[in-house]
Amino acid sequence: MDNKKLSLIEKKIKEIVGQENFSKEITERFCYIRDAAPIDVTEETIPDIIVWPRDSCQISKIVMLANKMLIPIVPRGAGSGECGGAMPIEGGIVLDFTFMKSVLKIDDENMMCLVEPGIVCAELNAILAKRGFFLPPVPASSEMATIGGCVANNAAGYRTVKYGSFKNWILGLETVLPSGKVIWTGSKTRKTSSGYDLTRLLVGSEGTLGIFTKIRLRIHPLPECRRLLIAYYNDIENACKTVIDLMSSNILPSAVEIMDKLSIEAVIKYGIELQKCESIVIVELDGTENDVRQRMKVVKKISVEHNAFNTHIGISKEEIKDLWKGRKSITPALVAIKPNIIDEDIAVPVTQVVELFKRIKGISDELGLSIATYGHIGDGNLHPDILFDKRRPEEVDKAIKAVEKLREIVIELGGTLTGEHGIGIRRMKVLKMEHQEEEIEVMRLIKNTLDPKNIMNPAKMI
Repeated sequence: MDNKKLSLIEKKIKEIVGQENFSKEITERFCYIRDAAPIDVTEETIPDIIVWPRDSCQISKIVMLANKMLIPIVPRGAGSGECGGAMPIEGGIVLDFTFMKSVLKIDDENMMCLVEPGIVCAELNAILAKRGFFLPPVPASSEMATIGGCVANNAAGYRTVKYGSFKNWILGLETVLPSGKVIWTGSKTRKTSSGYDLTRLLVGSEGTLGIFTKIRLRIHPLPECRRLLIAYYNDIENACKTVIDLMSSNILPSAVEIMDKLSIEAVIKYGIELQKCESIVIVELDGTENDVRQRMKVVKKISVEHNAFNTHIGISKEEIKDLWKGRKSITPALVAIKPNIIDEDIAVPVTQVVELFKRIKGISDELGLSIATYGHIGDGNLHPDILFDKRRPEEVDKAIKAVEKLREIVIELGGTLTGEHGIGIRRMKVLKMEHQEEEIEVMRLIKNTLDPKNIMNPAKMI
């Protein structure tokens, strides 16, 4: 942005939000250069201005200004996304929602709440828990991820297998459109067939169609009981077949996770106590105590029938927390093995997970790369982490090749290139692998209609 333009917009934004909620200091701007995606950054990705808005009125005025002056505008939550969606790759204005984190209303009787986008998932659930409720989708980054970011990416996580991703829990959105106009989508009712479903259109749009300023969520009563089973296998195929049987039964687990041998070994080296084996399956059940107890017996039976050589059931909160610890420690544990990781986010039909694990091993053997695979196997969503050292050009080339091969396999198996992380920058160029040109053209038409000047999180998604 040229100095004249920058000076003019600085003056106008300060009038809207005040000096204390505005910054163009290089040290502060540098903090917003990237999110958690493994993407190199350049000088062009440094935003020109950081703004900390306080309400939808301020955001509307800023967006109107950006639209008039053709300035890119990028909404940002915690920056925990892994697809580059919050990176200001064309500079412009970053809106940081740190100070828009209020719980505006909790309606116990109608089981809904109204929140601002900057509240962190775990903080919201802590508030809801005091009233006997919870928001079921639990991204791995829930201790830092904001609700706004989760809605923008249609985040999911551990409990998607029973409760669905964020799109299943959004009743309505207050949204600032690229023109600066403010609209409300959805309804306060649990179902509506009134008009086009604009809420579903905006959920998962990654900040390219509008900016959420208020979010109305469904909430769910906390279950009376939660229990966790961890099963150990000497053959990952048996572990996968356990999951296939579980998911086609009437067990209805709230979470089903898997860890492969490399993930397990990394976590053990990291200091977490786990039994060495080829694979671990983690199954969480929730409901009434008697019901959970009975269903857990069936889970254990199915696990043993598929040659689990050991199982352990966590009953108390402390035991459950300890059993989850290994699964939640995978990413930092892997960094101790290799300094760089490409974390993929693929999903295939559950019946294809056995073949997917075989093909991932084939890529690893062919290229001589370590690939640790884990994730939400209950809905076929796995995270193959490709480990490499960026300082070695030959390893970088192999890692890129591994990603290409992996994506080809996923499409061949009828899967999707991203189950929960989003498109952003990372997967934009390969969208055509999964979608027909006609589909992509419809997406472009929607984007061009709502944002004809392309100011809203430009160069993302399509």
